Formats: sequence, structure tokens, C-alpha cells
Amino acid sequence: MGYKRSKYFLTQKKRKINYLLINKKSQITVVFFHGFMSDMSGKKPIAVQNFCKKQKLNFLKFEYSGHG
Repeated sequence: MGYKRSKYFLTQKKRKINYLLINKKSQITVVFFHGFMSDMSGKKPIAVQNFCKKQKLNFLKFEYSGHG
């Protein structure tokens, strides 16, 4: 999937944070936090995303940095 469908949030310091939200109008939303040496296009995020699609669950994943 890569980042083709992702959107971004613009911080006050004009920094872009990529995210992908799949809204299936479910009462449950799975939020995926990838590991420090990974990103949102890795194998685990894609596997969880595919699971959520099949189960018709909302899904959110995003890039993050600046871990202290």
C-alpha cells in the first residue's frame, strides 16, 4: 500500500505527520503503533489493516517520531 492513500496532519511547526484512517463505521477502532525501527508500511501494520478490513473494523495507523 505504501503511502498512496495516506493523509497528513500539519503541526504548528509545519511538520507533516502521515496517517491512514479506514472508517468502516464500526464501534471499534484499532489504532496501530508501529515499533521504533518500523514504519506504517511494514508487514505488521499491513497485516493488522487487512484483518480490520475483513472484520469491518475502523483502523488508524500513523508515522511518529521524536521519541524523547
